[in-house]
Amino acid sequence: MVAIREKMVVKWRMEGEVLSHSLTRATVRGVSTQIDEPLERGGTNQGQTPTETLVAALVGCTSVISHKIAHKNGIEL
Repeated sequence: MVAIREKMVVKWRMEGEVLSHSLTRATVRGVSTQIDEPLERGGTNQGQTPTETLVAALVGCTSVISHKIAHKNGIEL
């Protein structure tokens, strides 16, 4: 007989605060990050660009999943 694993439900809430025409603060679980544009694109250079933030999220996700797969297979990274 196959054991059925209950699906984990994750709930979260993110708040976004527009600080200027280019600067936004996003907060989730009490942790904040600022998203902005560089000076040469009319921003204040106080945070990563939206594209940099998106790519950083992908890098972080890839790292976490890679470590989980490695651990499951007895590999230490």
